[in-house]
Amino acid sequence: MKIIIVGTGISGLTAYHFLHRFLTPIIPDLEIDAYESYSTPSIGIGGTLGLAPNGLYTIKLISEQAHATILSSGFPCAKFEFRNSKGKVLGLMPVGSPERYPGTGGEVMHSRSAIYEEILKVLEGQGARIHYGKTVTAVTPKEEGVEVTFEDGEVKMADLVIGADGIKSTVRRAVFPGVEARFEGLVGVGSTVPYSAIPSSEHPREIPYDYKNTKYSPTVMTHGSNGFFGYSPINPKTGDEGRYQWWSTAESDSESRDLPIEEIERQLLERHKDWVNPQGEKVIESIIRFAIQQHKDSADTDRSKRILVLPNYYMQIMERYHSDDGRILLMGDSAHVMPPHSGQGVSLASEDGYVYARLLAHEIQRTKATETNDYKAALSTAGKYYTEMRKPRNDKIMAVAARAGNMKRNLSWWEEKSRDFFFGLFLRFAPESMHDGTFGYKVDEEVDKFLKTRP
Repeated sequence: MKIIIVGTGISGLTAYHFLHRFLTPIIPDLEIDAYESYSTPSIGIGGTLGLAPNGLYTIKLISEQAHATILSSGFPCAKFEFRNSKGKVLGLMPVGSPERYPGTGGEVMHSRSAIYEEILKVLEGQGARIHYGKTVTAVTPKEEGVEVTFEDGEVKMADLVIGADGIKSTVRRAVFPGVEARFEGLVGVGSTVPYSAIPSSEHPREIPYDYKNTKYSPTVMTHGSNGFFGYSPINPKTGDEGRYQWWSTAESDSESRDLPIEEIERQLLERHKDWVNPQGEKVIESIIRFAIQQHKDSADTDRSKRILVLPNYYMQIMERYHSDDGRILLMGDSAHVMPPHSGQGVSLASEDGYVYARLLAHEIQRTKATETNDYKAALSTAGKYYTEMRKPRNDKIMAVAARAGNMKRNLSWWEEKSRDFFFGLFLRFAPESMHDGTFGYKVDEEVDKFLKTRP
């Protein structure tokens, strides 16, 4: 059996790992090749994120060592502090403690690059066949399989092609022409800065952060009438080794990523210059000014100091994630574009890979496909089961993310006052169990339950 994975971001890497793990013992002639348009591994590329307990649980299924390294190098933070731009604390939100979700480590703030690197190490140790500098230009179903055409003219055939090639997926266009991700009118801007760039009034009062016995959080989310600004530590260190992430989200008519730094500076300061913390300090303005100067001084030589402009996208909810015959399959943002407001992009992409690999292995064994070297029935049913399992969960989280994104749009005076009142009321009574459906999801146990209801 020949499998081609298009895209080697976190989605593609996790898919590769789980397919290799579950199919190698049952398919003697298994070949898996992954193709990436970047000329090298994308270490150091990408922004920062919050990795939720369900994502950490799935990464632990890949490698306990990778899970432990990610936990120890990130900033565990089981609560977020919400404020308005005038410095009023609206309340704290529980976002996943280690006690509530045992074995995961709880919510952790981190860089996308560090998570990617740990998963890549696992695959390299397994001898994964990853080909860099290979851009896919077409994916074409044929009678004998699926044909994959590359920019350099090379053509490959496969029994199964998995699209893990992100928001503007080439593989998706082959299965669902006309279904494209669209700009949602919000743009995120952000980077990382050293610990010293953050006023001491905002620093964690203890390392590690004592989320159990505190009424504050160093992970701060501030909403105004014209956007949003957040900042948080992304590692458990202080001094020169400590790092913070910051990000601003607001409405925009443009989805360009290539704004001049002077224009980024103008927009950020115009939007946030009067925003204050509870002590009346202009913390956000000072972060912006430091980050802008850092970018001007070092962005050309140090990628970690570059300010990223990231348009937010949405996509119509798809009816299915597989072709009619199941020989082409979509995962991660190729299947369900997850806006950053969800905090679930990496987590859901990782779950996708595990679910599909388990379902395909089950169908190959059930149909005895290796005996006849005919995988058509197994691929068809596994694709249907995959959509059946993943779509309801992904759709629900996408809907929640859309509502969260709307809180970051321009609001009238009355809308802003209503948001602060009702959101503050909600935070006052929000139970820790509010995220159980998302954070408490154990992907291996869910597949076990699903398969018990099938032949």
